Amino acid sequence: MTKEILFPRLVALNALFEVIGKKQNLDDVFDKQTNTLSAQDKAFVRMLVTTCLRRCGQIDKILNTLIEKPLPNKAKKVTDILRLAICQIEWMEVPPHAAVSTAVDLAKELKLDFYTKLINGVLRTFLRQKENLIKEDDFIFNTPKWLFDIWEASYAKENAFKICQANLTQPATFVSVKDDVILWEKKLKAKQTSTGSLELPANVYIPELEGFNEGAWWVQDAAAALPVLVFDDLKDKYVADFCAAPGGKTAALIVKGAKVDAFDISEKRMKRVEENLKRLNLTANLIVSDANKIENDKIYDAILIDAPCSATGTIRRHPDLYFHRTPEDIKKLNIAQLKLLKTAHKHLKENGTVVYCTCSLQKQEGEDIIEQVKDLFDIVPINDKRLDDFRTPEGFIRTFPYQNMDGFFIAKLKKKS
Repeated sequence: MTKEILFPRLVALNALFEVIGKKQNLDDVFDKQTNTLSAQDKAFVRMLVTTCLRRCGQIDKILNTLIEKPLPNKAKKVTDILRLAICQIEWMEVPPHAAVSTAVDLAKELKLDFYTKLINGVLRTFLRQKENLIKEDDFIFNTPKWLFDIWEASYAKENAFKICQANLTQPATFVSVKDDVILWEKKLKAKQTSTGSLELPANVYIPELEGFNEGAWWVQDAAAALPVLVFDDLKDKYVADFCAAPGGKTAALIVKGAKVDAFDISEKRMKRVEENLKRLNLTANLIVSDANKIENDKIYDAILIDAPCSATGTIRRHPDLYFHRTPEDIKKLNIAQLKLLKTAHKHLKENGTVVYCTCSLQKQEGEDIIEQVKDLFDIVPINDKRLDDFRTPEGFIRTFPYQNMDGFFIAKLKKKS
């Protein structure tokens, strides 16, 4: 096997090991490990690793059937080699002989020669028996049981299944446009959604598209574009954007005419906001700070809270979340979410508006949080006709990954006088 073929797979193997074995963030791992690869190899590695993470539960079920005894800790990368090989054969249409030989070569490259016979045997047995090893409803094994149980209790089993199935798919790429959506729909050969986002054709390279360098639009999932739509007229209003990075919602607030203070606790993430706004030729007051530490005399007409959350509505694009999230995380995040809402109440003018959102599918981070601040805010039912398909009986917005967008919760609140 040539180094040109083997090296990208070695990078994929190391990335998978970092994410699953060391609980590292997938995007951080890619940034560190793929900078020496060509654009084509980067795309292959990302697709291979994300597909393997999405299907890891199914793959491990197969391996548990085919391997009688658990492998020792020193052979953890053997498991990852097998995961990647099965993923390539079954879900990436790589020729079986190529996937098997590459797996063996990876083991040799890592001085795991002792396991090459096992790797070869397991994969060849898989090829002979795969019709019996893979069942139609095995997709359920990719979702942690605790998470599925929450979704089932909240949305019924049928919808929980739909969420799990949707999380196996590669998400579409959407952009938000500063102005003249019809023009950019044509120029980008895109498809406009009912809410004004543009869905780009598959497999486009963003930096090379017309309008990117000119700052005519920015990448933003269709669901992430909805919270700013919920606000009333913002022209010349003084607005705070809590937890602003990466800056898509900040940009949308500015385009609506708001004077924006954008807060983010991370200097690194705020640098990204600064870079994005500079490309878009937009200006905001960027403040690297915990939003809970706003100067006491600051009062805003409106506040957007894109609260820290479990982000389970984004699992399609961040499948590493399956391996990082726990029920305990949600309890800790609830504390932060409530604190931000209480801070917003303190710094909001009388009858001012808060839009609270999370990219979480758990009601514990959405509806249940709003229930706890009813003494501070009145719920304003969201009646925008563009959002009819996503409105809940309580007047909130809730989107799901099977609607071709990230899973989001959005509430519009008014400060009680």
